[in-house]
Amino acid sequence: MNRLPLFASLALSSLIAACGKPSPEANAASSAERIAEHFAVTQEVLTNFQGVDQPLRSQCKAAGGSGAACFTYRISLINEGPAIAADERDWKLYFHSVRRTFKLLNSEAFTLERVNGDLHRLIPNEKFAGIGAGETLPLEFLAESWIQFESDFQPRLFVVDGAGEAHVIASTDTDDLDGMVLPINKNHPDNWKRTASDANTLATAASRHQRYTAETDPEAGEGWRSRIIPKPLSVQSVADAPVVLEAGLSITGGGLSEGSLSAVALRLEQLGLAGAEGAYPVQTTLAADKFSDMPAGAYRLRVGVQGAEVTAADEQGVFYGVQSLLALVDLESRALPQVEVEDAPRFDHRGLFLDVGRNFHSKEVVLKLLDQMAAYKLNRFHFHLSDDEGWRLEIPGLPELTEIGAKRCFDLEENRCLLPQLGSGPNTDNNGSGFFSVDDYIEIVRYAADRQIEVVPEFDMPAHARSAVVAMEARYRKYKDSDPARAEAYRLIDPEDDTRYLSVQFYDDSYINPCVDSTYHFVDKLIGEVQAMHQAAGQPLKTWHFGGDEAVNILAGDGFEVGPGEDPEKGDVTADVRSKPWTNSPQCQKLIDEGIVESLDEMGELYARRVSKLVADAGIGTMAAWNDGVKRIESAQQELATERSYVNSWAPLFWGGGDESVHFAETGFDLVQSHSDYLYFDMPQEVHPEERGYYWASRYTDTRKTFSYAPLNTAQLAEIYPNRDGNGWSATSPAADFADSVKGIQGQLWSEVVRTDDAVEYQMFPRLLALAERAWHQAEWELPIEEGQTFSAETGFVDKAALAKDWAEFSAAVGRKELLKLDRAGINYRIPVPGAIVRGTTVDAALPLPGLPLEYFDGEQWQPLDQNAAPQAVQSLRARSADGARAGRATSLAPENTVGSR
Repeated sequence: MNRLPLFASLALSSLIAACGKPSPEANAASSAERIAEHFAVTQEVLTNFQGVDQPLRSQCKAAGGSGAACFTYRISLINEGPAIAADERDWKLYFHSVRRTFKLLNSEAFTLERVNGDLHRLIPNEKFAGIGAGETLPLEFLAESWIQFESDFQPRLFVVDGAGEAHVIASTDTDDLDGMVLPINKNHPDNWKRTASDANTLATAASRHQRYTAETDPEAGEGWRSRIIPKPLSVQSVADAPVVLEAGLSITGGGLSEGSLSAVALRLEQLGLAGAEGAYPVQTTLAADKFSDMPAGAYRLRVGVQGAEVTAADEQGVFYGVQSLLALVDLESRALPQVEVEDAPRFDHRGLFLDVGRNFHSKEVVLKLLDQMAAYKLNRFHFHLSDDEGWRLEIPGLPELTEIGAKRCFDLEENRCLLPQLGSGPNTDNNGSGFFSVDDYIEIVRYAADRQIEVVPEFDMPAHARSAVVAMEARYRKYKDSDPARAEAYRLIDPEDDTRYLSVQFYDDSYINPCVDSTYHFVDKLIGEVQAMHQAAGQPLKTWHFGGDEAVNILAGDGFEVGPGEDPEKGDVTADVRSKPWTNSPQCQKLIDEGIVESLDEMGELYARRVSKLVADAGIGTMAAWNDGVKRIESAQQELATERSYVNSWAPLFWGGGDESVHFAETGFDLVQSHSDYLYFDMPQEVHPEERGYYWASRYTDTRKTFSYAPLNTAQLAEIYPNRDGNGWSATSPAADFADSVKGIQGQLWSEVVRTDDAVEYQMFPRLLALAERAWHQAEWELPIEEGQTFSAETGFVDKAALAKDWAEFSAAVGRKELLKLDRAGINYRIPVPGAIVRGTTVDAALPLPGLPLEYFDGEQWQPLDQNAAPQAVQSLRARSADGARAGRATSLAPENTVGSR
């Protein structure tokens, strides 16, 4: 069915009043300026792909949508100012869309173009009829895939005038999408689903209540009072009565450097436990001979009436013993249980990853994260310092990397900056732009070291490298006439390579060429400068992470075919866009002809091998990568030059991520388990469109799901959690010696839809505490590996009662002790949305983290929820932070309410 005539006529009829001339006052400003100043904007999903709308699917196939799966959405331009006349067409509307937008469905008055990445534009043509004062112009689009969470929509639409000047539409110049993005289910009750077979449960007050109560253990009791997060090897009570810390804590003794003592002092100050006269004494002691059979970081802690003692073999152990002491404290009562603790870490690598490339995040939030990593004994900070959308570290001698690669603004030639992306708009006054100076980075490395944390820098290449490519091309243009050798020295492309491809983030120019020597001159320069920063910080650079992920042409994938094709589940594309990356590079073809590599399939591994030599020559002992970059390495020991190599294994477990981990173990890599469906903190925290997050790997990853992760025997998770569509999956355990290759786990926060520092904290916490628990402590419900054992939703091997009891104590400790500590540290953690049902004459509420205050809205005001609240008076319900200063998202008790109630 052809929908265009009907839609076009509706749009035309709504705009008849716009055909007049603008008012004299309006002539003082350009049409672009008036649009920017006076227009409001809304964005909304119309119809998500359900697998039943064949006309929509046919259009999607013809447009080249992956899997022929598309949805429709609307951007409404609401003119709250003077008219824009029909002959005022000297402007272009730019907007961000993380879904490729193919077609404007309801109007022929604009030409739609995708510029690059997520940046699209609409250009009014001769059919443009104007936009009258008070009129709304609805623009309806066909786009690839689907939108299930409101955070997929982006702010900062902007208009470019005839002189090329960009003007942000003022109403969209915000990171708060409330009011700009309409509820997902506004136009269809099932728009929150991806397909008709989606078996997920939409989060409502009732569904949350059912889930929260099913996940608790009513017999958990008071175990939270002595629960340390992360859980130690053993905790024994030595007396019933707690010590009350009326005057705080005073730490004396040996084993801590000046920097670590300062870190401890800051933590005590944050928690209000800095020692005054008569403070509770804490004695620290090094005693290596008592820990000869224990790993680094082991300690013993004894808490008694007269004081506490921390004994350890090394500084790490002393530091961790002090953190455990602080974890025991209930800040509200200032009570400290009398216990004896013996403890040691489970894994050497207990990591946290932060992406500052997609959106920049400040030094202040990085330091806050390091504080919390230290509090919960995480010890590797994986610092993702470059990506397509931004280069975030000053590199002496290559100023273009930050002068151009660290900024996003409106410059289509990209001589001054990168193109706007991810809701940054055309200006540099938001987190689309920013970088760390050399001094900033040195400070971060020192700050981390004082907290027993190693900084692992990552510069992602050869894919995800557009910021570097653009910056070095600008450098090339600057010097090519005056100093050709200087111009070529760090160039990252083969200028004769005209291969057409599309990256995962929809760029066609973002890959570094692995076949040109200047690429490796650039990497060598980078390694040397970063290594010098570490040396200046007094901390050797121990690990180099080269990234290596997703160097693919998505148009050559299984979701596409050369069209017009016959498969209704594939998008039609032309043959010339289905080449592998670097197909047309003469430099790469030369390497194939010389037998240095056999085919284009080996280019990622060629890059890995050559970089490993540079890393080893610099004296750096470890090189790391995401799995994509080393998949075809057959022996890490024989093919890579570094002494050690590890892989962040990130593929979702339901997509075979466990098997990929096994593959890398078999080829000699150490493993840092990083599976995206459990350990990616950019995933939403519940199945509700108002939550923020990407969801390609998981529709939700809450704190309990991360807590339930089993890093050695990941197959058992098939018994506990469904896949992203809410359906069952199965997995089989590997050989028992697989566990020897697992050196740790790591949580990740990618930042495509995480634009602010507050959003970083919201996404990280409290999930970071569950990550720390699994990285440090092996739970009794984690099953030993039995080779060939298969798990699914139908099996019953996991002791789910033990898991529930463990979670109940952990969650109670988080809710009743740790959240207040996060409040004291100024952390904007996610406050859980309550579950609730009406039971008789009362409202029965439940939270996944007990102890938080609850309140209800009666139509006029918010007030505390208690047993006397009549159900008919409770319109909405919400929780507050542990200190009462912040409110979480509200939920309605009305059964018909599913989404849209904020």
